[in-house]
Amino acid sequence: MSIRNKIIIHNDFEFIQEKLIKEYGQKKIRFFIPKNPDLELRLNDTSYDKNAQATARAIMKESYIAEANEKIIVIIAKSFREEAQNFLLKLFEEPPKNIYFIIVAPSKNVFLPTILSRFIVEKHKIQKEKMVLDFDLKKLDLLGILSLLKKYENIDKQECLELISTLSYECLKQDLKLNDEEIDFFYKAYELAKLNAKPAILLSVIALIIYERKNENH
Repeated sequence: MSIRNKIIIHNDFEFIQEKLIKEYGQKKIRFFIPKNPDLELRLNDTSYDKNAQATARAIMKESYIAEANEKIIVIIAKSFREEAQNFLLKLFEEPPKNIYFIIVAPSKNVFLPTILSRFIVEKHKIQKEKMVLDFDLKKLDLLGILSLLKKYENIDKQECLELISTLSYECLKQDLKLNDEEIDFFYKAYELAKLNAKPAILLSVIALIIYERKNENH
């Protein structure tokens, strides 16, 4: 079976793991699934804790272990920030003999053009679940804001866009009366998220808008 470097777009990571094992065999595959890829997939970045970059070092080490037969390194993550991709790009530009790479992510949009140009992109049809908020915005307090920000602190761009839309919809649904300036910020936040603005900053402002409006409405 011919092996090629590729990116697989899918959000069911367990399903893809099982599929790859069935397709290539357990012995050929090495899986790397960083919990915080934006931090763990950096290497020699002095601004970050080197102890947290063990995944990057492990991938580098595994890539250069000589193999008589083909070996596939599979990297699975929800997001890949630019710094992480620059590290990976160094491996992809000059891959060692018999080493192949498969990257699994939920969206093609997380990748730089320089990464996409080196891979076949295999896109699967993804059944997305609608995001649902399980709390009353009219009861949002400061502790609730902290809980909200903590829950969504590691979301990627697509999840941030969906969350902003959901919060906007819930404000309307829960009859939280926003003024024109506040409504306009939701639109601006959505556009900024498209441009890779940090989700934590956007969500902090939105949460404070909801909190202040909730207090004024009561």
